Amino acid sequence: SYVTQLYYKISRIDWDYEAEPGQIRGSECPLPPRSPLTPPTPLYNPLLSLPPQVHYGPAIAQPIAIDSSRHSRCFLSDYLWSLVPTAW
Repeated sequence: SYVTQLYYKISRIDWDYEAEPGQIRGSECPLPPRSPLTPPTPLYNPLLSLPPQVHYGPAIAQPIAIDSSRHSRCFLSDYLWSLVPTAW
């Protein structure tokens, strides 16, 4: 869906939707290196382009594995937002 694609573009987190209940799993995908003159990539459309890749060049996706029963919702939210790159 559009919302899922938009969230991925902002967070760069590829969620593992098959994780067990109470487990938050996925991969934080690094941003690809980009020239300041390069326009941003459009949102993924399965009919028009290839799916987003897990890693780009030497940077490798970092796994995310959190037991949500051991942390507060506030901590989980703050931690996941801390993964969002601030450089645009």
